Amino acid sequence: MSNECGKLEIDLLLNKMTNLFDAINGSIQDHKKSLNEMMTENGYNNKEIKNLLLSEIHVIDCIGKNRPCNTTFISKQLNMTKGAISKITVKLLEKGLIEVNRLENNKKERYYTLTVSGKEIFNIHGKLHEIENKKLADLLCQYNKKELNTINNFIDDLLNEWL
Repeated sequence: MSNECGKLEIDLLLNKMTNLFDAINGSIQDHKKSLNEMMTENGYNNKEIKNLLLSEIHVIDCIGKNRPCNTTFISKQLNMTKGAISKITVKLLEKGLIEVNRLENNKKERYYTLTVSGKEIFNIHGKLHEIENKKLADLLCQYNKKELNTINNFIDDLLNEWL
């Protein structure tokens, strides 16, 4: 620790960061709960569809934003193995949320698109992100440009360290 900061300041920041990471983990559960509530409000009472795994929701989101896409593309986008994506897409196919398509000139490669129900879930998830992003944007508006640059640099450093 060869920074200007003293041990006390670094210990304080480490404790706060631990609390932040715990809060982020809790917010993932809140995110899932909020998504389920929004799905119920939109008429999705089917337990199988309502209780989607977060990984399934991320695959739906990836397909919705990047159609058509194949297993390799999704695995790279989500930083998951192709095997994991294959298992998830099988479940989503069974639930009727995605469908398989093939290109005329390449019958081997499978491309995924969302069904009507998949698109609705994609849209509900997008609305939830808009709400969550607005909360964060409102919080970040409290800081000036220099402070935002410092926050941005710190987050970049964290990501580079752990990813």
